[in-house]
Amino acid sequence: MAKKRPFTEIRENLLITLSKGKKTLNTLAKEAGVNWKTTDNHLTYLMGKGLVAEVFSSPYARIFDLTDKGREMVEKIYPAGALKFLKKDDTKGKGGVTIL
Repeated sequence: MAKKRPFTEIRENLLITLSKGKKTLNTLAKEAGVNWKTTDNHLTYLMGKGLVAEVFSSPYARIFDLTDKGREMVEKIYPAGALKFLKKDDTKGKGGVTIL
């Protein structure tokens, strides 16, 4: 059984993934290595904190992006230039981000 990740780790991972550009809910979930429902729940929290915005919504797709406040948060987590040292970690198909 996989070890449960803390909420902070999941949320930071979602923010880092969104820092690379706008994403649909399903794309974001896949790239962050989190199921879509967990991703949706954490996006609700991050939108409430003003870090993420839903920039497009239709019955078929929802697209999210970082707000300016969200970009500032990513810069605090990983100072300028540090994100270039991140790579997508796809061990066992779980996705995620690893620091090199």
